[in-house]
Order: sequence, then structure tokens, then C-alpha cells
Amino acid sequence: MANLESILAETNKSYDQSRNALNEQINAISGDLDAQKNRINAQYAQQGKNLDNQRNWQAQASSMAASRNGGSFGGSAEIANKKYYQQAYVPAVTQMQTNQANDLSSAESQANQNRLSLQQTLAQLNDEANRYALQRYDAAVQAERDEAYRQQQLALQRKQLAQEAAYQNYLNQQNAANKYSYALDDAGGTQFYNNNTGAGVTFGTYATGAGAKGNTQLLNLANGVLNANDYNRLARIVGAQRGTSHAALGTTRAADYINRGYLSAEDNDFMRRLGLQI
Repeated sequence: MANLESILAETNKSYDQSRNALNEQINAISGDLDAQKNRINAQYAQQGKNLDNQRNWQAQASSMAASRNGGSFGGSAEIANKKYYQQAYVPAVTQMQTNQANDLSSAESQANQNRLSLQQTLAQLNDEANRYALQRYDAAVQAERDEAYRQQQLALQRKQLAQEAAYQNYLNQQNAANKYSYALDDAGGTQFYNNNTGAGVTFGTYATGAGAKGNTQLLNLANGVLNANDYNRLARIVGAQRGTSHAALGTTRAADYINRGYLSAEDNDFMRRLGLQI
């Protein structure tokens, strides 16, 4: 019998490899971000050193220029250094710090976007696994219903075949003890014969020889030998008279048949042909 929990577990297990790969990527984001931040910080630390070196070089160049021109170190050299510091060094350091902050923020933002994207993919994967499991469960339940219906139909067929075999066995037993027989003619009707003389007889005579008693046995016998139209007509006539004083169905020769006023002329002719009377 289909079990939803076991199907969910089995289906989700088949997604474990993809799920683990996504989780590994998600877990690696923090480490990758830290490594990227370290690279950014190292890059800007080097830029800071370069700016410091350039500032020191500028101070030495200003001092040497003042010395060559006969000035003192504390005079024109100091003014030149102050001007360089304010107009070049400080703006460069400020821009560098801004760029560093922007790069760190951008790296963190990108890491968060990557994490969110992977988490969404993981959620979609889990949803897909659950949907697939439910589809498998529904298919399994439907297959069980189809199989149950098939088994039911097979049981009905076996029962019907058994009933038909039993009925055919009954007819065979009746025919074996009957001195009358029947055969289908080219027009789709049934002809009845005396096995000893070969003379034609009516269905009523054949039924008497087969030992049919009462309406039920007579109709059962008729269902096996008459064509469908004749059987249905006979069943209608007999069924219409049940519960009346004419319920007992007897057999007679066609020549001895007595017209019944409650039957139509066509039904009277039909019953006369069959050799039956009500």
C-alpha cells in the first residue's frame, strides 16, 4: 500500500547530492567573503604605504630644494610640505579610504546576494522534491485503485463464466435426457425436432421433454435456445401475466392452442408458434 512518508523520504534522498552541493556553496560564502576583505584591505594598505612613501619623498625633495636655494629647512621647505600635505596627500588618503569602504561594502553586498540566490535555489529544490514525491504518491494510489478495479472485474468475469458454465452444464444434462433437439436455421430462428422420427415439434414440446416446470425454468431454457427477439418477447408476455389467474405456463401443441383475449393477436400467434399456453 502506498505510504506517503516513505515516498517522501526516498524522493528527498535522491535530491541529497544537489542539496549538499548548494549547502556547501552557502557555507563557503562567509569564508570567501573574509578572504576577499583581506585582499581588499591588503591592497589599500599597500596604497597607503605608497602615499606615505610619496609624502616622505616629497618632504625630502622640498628640503633639498630649499638647501640648494640657500633657504632654511624651517622656511620654504616647511611651507612646501604643508601645501603638499593639504592639497595632495590628505585628499588622496581620503579618496583611498572611501574607495576601500566602497569595495568592502560591495563585496559584502555581493556575498549576501549570492547567499540569498543559493538559498532560494535550495528552497525551490526542496519544493520540487516534495512535489515530485506527491506526484509519485498520487500515481501509486491510482495504480492501486486501478489494480483493485481490475481484480474486481476479473472476479466478476470468473463468476460470470462459472455461472455460464453451470447453466450450460444444466442445458447439456437436459438435452442429454431429452428425446427432442434443436438447430438454428438460416433466418436466425430455431427449429425443434423429434430425435426418433425427425419430425418438427414446437418449443413447448421440446421444453416438456427437457423437464421444464414453471415460468422460471421455461424462460431459462428459452434463453439458451431461442434467439434474442423471441426470448425477450416471451419474457415480456410471461412477466406481464405473473400474479394473475393465468400465471401457470403450460405447453401444448400449436393445433390445441386457445386464444387468450388479454393477449394481442400478434402475441397469440407468437405463443401458438411456440406451442405454449398461459
